[in-house]
Amino acid sequence: MRLAIRATTCPAARRARVRRVLLSAVVGLVLAASGCAPTEVSSPPPSATLGGGALISVLVVPGADTLLVGDSQQLVTIPKDAKGQALKPRETFWASLNPEIAAVSPTGIVSGRAPGTARIVATSEGQSGAAVITVWPTRPDTAECDAPKPGWIWCDDFEKDRLSSYFEYAPVDGGFVRLPGVGYGGSAGMRARFSRVGQVQAGFLHLAFGKTPGPYFRPVDAGTMRYQEIYWRHFVKWQVGWTGGGGNKLSRAQAIVNTSWAQAMMAHVWSGIMSEGQPYHLGIVPASTTDASGKVLGTDYNDFAHFRWLGTVWSRTPIFDQTHVGKWYCIEAHARLDDPGRSNGVFELWINGGLEARIEKLNWHGAYTEHGINTVYLENYWNDGSPQPQERYFDNFIVSTQRIGC
Repeated sequence: MRLAIRATTCPAARRARVRRVLLSAVVGLVLAASGCAPTEVSSPPPSATLGGGALISVLVVPGADTLLVGDSQQLVTIPKDAKGQALKPRETFWASLNPEIAAVSPTGIVSGRAPGTARIVATSEGQSGAAVITVWPTRPDTAECDAPKPGWIWCDDFEKDRLSSYFEYAPVDGGFVRLPGVGYGGSAGMRARFSRVGQVQAGFLHLAFGKTPGPYFRPVDAGTMRYQEIYWRHFVKWQVGWTGGGGNKLSRAQAIVNTSWAQAMMAHVWSGIMSEGQPYHLGIVPASTTDASGKVLGTDYNDFAHFRWLGTVWSRTPIFDQTHVGKWYCIEAHARLDDPGRSNGVFELWINGGLEARIEKLNWHGAYTEHGINTVYLENYWNDGSPQPQERYFDNFIVSTQRIGC
């Protein structure tokens, strides 16, 4: 099988142009009970602003949050002086008052053990602060593809080996593989491993559906529909200690319109990069290679010279920072193409069931109608390379014509 690495690669000479698109910011939500209820948190201040006075109080961040059984999360402390100013880090001792519900390590990593509520206490120089952690059970239906719902075009819960159904699958030296125990609730899932510093490509899944421009793009359905609107959803988890932000590429939907892989439209779900953009947030970044009337100007894949960038909106949840990684997130995106002659396209993003980003009034492909949305990619492409060996995990990937939910 051909591995079209070009399908996820931005050439170095063009990378700066992509980065300029990734700009903007906000704050966060986290995983909850059914995977849908948010809890707002704040991040600790940068160490450059910290002082060295007498410690009067200890703030634990986040002060309240939720985990699933089996999830983990890094808690951090902010020591403060009498004026409430943040101080330099002190030695901290951690304890769980309810270790049967949630345990905590000497470094502040809290792990969900059983459903319930636990109080986690951090003590430094005789002062204490606490976080309240609610632990929820995982859903029992980890094999949700056994009961497909109306509108579903594709479902892969990875309990069965469906990898041959993707028109392209790249494990990249065994880094992106289906394994037991790494998925949601301890089920089977896909592990993506960046095994070395600076690694850029760690594997991908490329799915085709509807009318495609050639037999290479093997659709998972009858291959006749011109989809004007789709939803795609997957679960994703970054290991505790994950660093470097989101690593840029996560998923995208596209209309591929010829055998050279030209795209009439793209619906990117990306993070920013560390040097600029929003590295801890997901962004929705719509683009097109048609002109406003619908003529396709792009000639091959990622023909940046003919891209029309249509805006960027970032999620509220900084799911890649140190206090958010280690637990499952439900990511769902929605792309609706514009009707011919109208700028009424829509691009939306939900995290754990909460709407976090939306762009409307899009002229996504003008009056182009030969192909609809016909591909969705799950990606592990890191523009600047991973800063350390690390892993993330995928599960429960669905593409649908209707809202999927968490």
